[in-house]
Amino acid sequence: MSRVGTPPRRALIVGAGIGGLAAGVTLASTGWTVEVVEIKAVNATVGVGLNHPANALRALRALGVYDEVLAHGYQYRGIRRYDSEGRLTAEFTPVDPPDVPFQVSMTRADLHRILTEAAERAGATVRLGTTWESIEDDGVGVDVTFTDGSTARYDLVVGADGIRSPLRNLMFGNDHDPVPTGYACWRVAVDRCPDMVLSEYWNGSLVKASVLHLNEKTMYLLVVEEGDWDAVPDPATMILTLKDKLVGFGGLVGRARDAITADSEIHWAPLQEVFLPAPWHKGNIVLIGDAAHAVAPHLAQGAAMAMEDAIVLADELLGQGVQDALASFMQRRYRRVKYVQDQAHAILQNEMESDIARKAAFAAGLGDRQTEITRLLADAP
Repeated sequence: MSRVGTPPRRALIVGAGIGGLAAGVTLASTGWTVEVVEIKAVNATVGVGLNHPANALRALRALGVYDEVLAHGYQYRGIRRYDSEGRLTAEFTPVDPPDVPFQVSMTRADLHRILTEAAERAGATVRLGTTWESIEDDGVGVDVTFTDGSTARYDLVVGADGIRSPLRNLMFGNDHDPVPTGYACWRVAVDRCPDMVLSEYWNGSLVKASVLHLNEKTMYLLVVEEGDWDAVPDPATMILTLKDKLVGFGGLVGRARDAITADSEIHWAPLQEVFLPAPWHKGNIVLIGDAAHAVAPHLAQGAAMAMEDAIVLADELLGQGVQDALASFMQRRYRRVKYVQDQAHAILQNEMESDIARKAAFAAGLGDRQTEITRLLADAP
């Protein structure tokens, strides 16, 4: 809370995505006057679905939205893995931790709505259709001029403006732009098959496909292939292109392919990572989430890391000044985030591995690896 006899400290959060809204919840809940600015004029999110592993669920509980997430999501029951010929190669059944499920999946739209409502309940103000135009940090506070012509001064600025963060470029230059992995991902939501409750992963020779359940009505098809920004598919033929890539796939992937219609909204993007060295802050400005550490999606940890950032940042700001708090924040966050990035990248690399023996050896231990990651991340962030 604010210190006795002093006015509440003021924070500006740039970006109303998962990390920005989570920071809005945590800072406003601990006594800060919080303003969130979002350059998009419509309060909506881009994407299809996401997974919440156990540590993300603990973060959602700390944000006060855990019950809403469980009500709108789908509890993960395990995954079956198949080779390109349709042979079952592995099956993983999770063991739930004692306090939360192993994993819950949901639509991005539901999570965005839940976090927006939570931030507003906590007292944060969300301004759409505007962002910063200039930022001046004098070491004591930060003066901001906005694209709508207004100005304000803040004790703290939090950059949660995503993987292509303009604020990161302002602070650290463009030497830390997103790094291509060499792979791209197709994503599409389709009607769920109620008779199939496990997720599935199919290892094709050219593409790798997974299907996850997002809620009782919707499931989520993800297809990974080699690709980059130079190979953007033609929007007019995306549906046919994606279906062609999945010819020969059976099971849940085949059923998801066949459920794609002319009205399906298909998302395609290259997989990129951001590796910003420590520290992620300068003066009274700090980056969180994808702006500081975008991670490959193969551990479902992007949202988790962003929400944990927000929780730890607010916690450190409770007992000390801004710049000391940011230094403490880095000490708590950097090693954990780097571990997640390394593990997710290793799984991505193996998923696309061409050597059958190396791929099989890695995949055989993937369940144990995921269990160990879950155990390690059970520690408080």
